[in-house]
Formats: sequence, structure tokens, C-alpha cells
Amino acid sequence: MAFPSPAQNYTENRINLNDLLRLSPHSHYLMKCGQDYPLAGILKGALLIIDRALTPKDTNIVIAEINGGLELRRLHLHNLASLVSLKVEHDVLRIKQDEPLPIWGIVSYSINDLAGIGFNHSESTT
Repeated sequence: MAFPSPAQNYTENRINLNDLLRLSPHSHYLMKCGQDYPLAGILKGALLIIDRALTPKDTNIVIAEINGGLELRRLHLHNLASLVSLKVEHDVLRIKQDEPLPIWGIVSYSINDLAGIGFNHSESTT
């Protein structure tokens, strides 16, 4: 007859990012950031998790469709809606009241690569 381990009550579950982030294959997209955005704390190479199902709220960081391309911007909804650049402090795109918001998705998470090793890094066994 075996006795239970005294450490059995002290075991911890490992963190599962799928459970923690609750990602949906229907509304979430992953993008790798190509530039630094110091005003948002996002570094070049960061993994951005974009949610297309969220309703935009004031001060959200969004992916906006501007001039046929996608840009990272901060959404401001007070008075007139505007999309503020995260690179240049005074670059603001104002949205007229009768125009729809040009929002492709909302950045729900940003994972920065602080060690500079990249997200596809695997240690060599040689």
C-alpha cells in the first residue's frame, strides 16, 4: 500500500495561455508589430492579439484602416471621435459624426519580446 506524497497539497497548475486569454478562433487575429510604439509601450516585434468582436471604447488601442492600409492608433471618443498616432504626438485623424469608425480590430493584448530572441526561438541541442 502506497502513502500519498507530503507535497501533494502544494502542487500548482501550470499557466495555460488559452485559458488565461480566452481567445476565439472566430474573432482573434495575431499580428507581429513592425515598429516601436513608445506611447503605447509596444516594442518592434511584439505579438499583438487583435479582437474583431469587441466594441470600440474610449482610449482603446486599435488597428485602423487609414488610406488603404492598417495603422496602430489610440481611439478617442470625447467630443469628435479621433484616432491619435502612437508614434507622433500631434498626428490626429478626426472622424466626422456621419462617418463610420475605420476600425479593423481592437488590440486586446500585446506581448513584448523583452529578451530580443523572437517568438520562434528554439534552443539548439548541439
